Amino acid sequence: GRIALDLYDYADDIADIKIKTLENLAAYLGVGVKDELMEEYDIPKLWESSEGRQRILSYALDRCRVIMECFKEFIDYGCQLSNLVCIPLDHVCTAAVGFRVESYLMKCSRKFGELIPKRIEKPYQPYAGAIVLEPKPGLHENVAVLDFRSMYPSIMMKFNISPDTYVEPEVNTKPEEVFIAPEVGHRFFKKPDGFYRDALKRLLEARAEISKKLKDLSPSSTEYRILDARQKAIKVITNAMYGYAGWIGARWYRRPIAESTTAWGRKTLLETVDYAMKIGLSVIYGDTDSIFVKHDQEKIEELVKYVSEKLGLEIKPETIYRRIIFTEAKKRYAGLLADGRIDITGLEAVRGDWSEIAKKIQREVIRIILETGSVEQALKEARKMLSDVEVGKVPLRELIIWKTLTKTTEDYKVLTAHVKAAQRLVDMGWDIGPGDKVGIIVVKGTGRLYDRVEPYQFVKPEDVDYRYYVENQIVPAVVRIISVFGYREEDLRAPIKTMEKKGQRTLF
Repeated sequence: GRIALDLYDYADDIADIKIKTLENLAAYLGVGVKDELMEEYDIPKLWESSEGRQRILSYALDRCRVIMECFKEFIDYGCQLSNLVCIPLDHVCTAAVGFRVESYLMKCSRKFGELIPKRIEKPYQPYAGAIVLEPKPGLHENVAVLDFRSMYPSIMMKFNISPDTYVEPEVNTKPEEVFIAPEVGHRFFKKPDGFYRDALKRLLEARAEISKKLKDLSPSSTEYRILDARQKAIKVITNAMYGYAGWIGARWYRRPIAESTTAWGRKTLLETVDYAMKIGLSVIYGDTDSIFVKHDQEKIEELVKYVSEKLGLEIKPETIYRRIIFTEAKKRYAGLLADGRIDITGLEAVRGDWSEIAKKIQREVIRIILETGSVEQALKEARKMLSDVEVGKVPLRELIIWKTLTKTTEDYKVLTAHVKAAQRLVDMGWDIGPGDKVGIIVVKGTGRLYDRVEPYQFVKPEDVDYRYYVENQIVPAVVRIISVFGYREEDLRAPIKTMEKKGQRTLF
């Protein structure tokens, strides 16, 4: 028989691909795409002519080529992940991360002499997670991102955090026999090695051995390709071990394990930040297992040494931004990398539930500010693009707002715009259900928003409420960026000559 693989599941595992499309997966993997994206609503018109049908054929053939080339990039990793966790190839990518880790632990349990617990449904119990520091809003130059290497797995190994080493509250122990988690006070026996420590040790030793072998192999060799895929699979499972510990569906679930791991993680990050500031490193932001600092090679090396010797963990610079913009919100920033690429995190430009035109204009504003340092130049360009939208000079495809159905349309108790559009499609015979994305466009009219949306397939340019897109999509996306520099919505709408009176023409 043949197995069916969906590359979407593979893309879903890659955090760097913010919006999961074949085009974005291909770009990430370095696979060239010849033809522009063809929307399904373009096909009926193209089908009416011989030339149009030829375009459809060419497009379909190129998509097949791209899928096959992406598959070739994936298959080694998929096979190695399947082999590592003992889940069939056609299931390993669709399986939740927790099930992958659990399957690996079940494989390890025999060697460790650990009985596999029965899965028991448990109510969710919240606990304090990772720490995220407040960013310093504004534009910063020459910023280094220091990442802890596998922070949570390393903490679990260092403090022997495991279900079988956890000490129940009523059990008396000597202080020297246990590790005590900060803040929460949970205890874990120092000896013998716990099940989790043993499982993680096997993974890390295997990865270290592979790294040694890779140094002696040619990157073009088959053995190198397979071993590299193997070490990537090992890294994925290693880093997912902590998440499994906090998953209530886990066979080996114990809340104190996850709670203690994050407590030690918070303590580690804060101690690292304190020492960085002590030696004169300017800390701009911190999130979970990384800190953003002003790049100073000598001081960074001193910090790396401190973390290694005093905290027993490894931290190293992973990314250097030439310039980076931080908004006032956590987990929302955009940076210019050394190679000229722009990395955007958390902003509308990389979110799937905003229209492409709003994302496009925000990306352009970010690009101009990062490359030139001029907010006013960015505003001039944004104002020009805004004017084009107001008069309808924008392709319909850039106005589509995508939303995902989480249940059947009948199960929604509160009517929202995308549900209303989905109901219309269902009434017309379309097969739409949970997990499907519904594309809507806001049209002219009165009443609530859900009364003024249509499935994008049925909208004509003259029907569009362009004012809605300006007021509720584009302006908020642009203002989120320019407000960091003291500009407001009125400045975005002001004539160019008014802007020039503000005095500061650039940020440098």
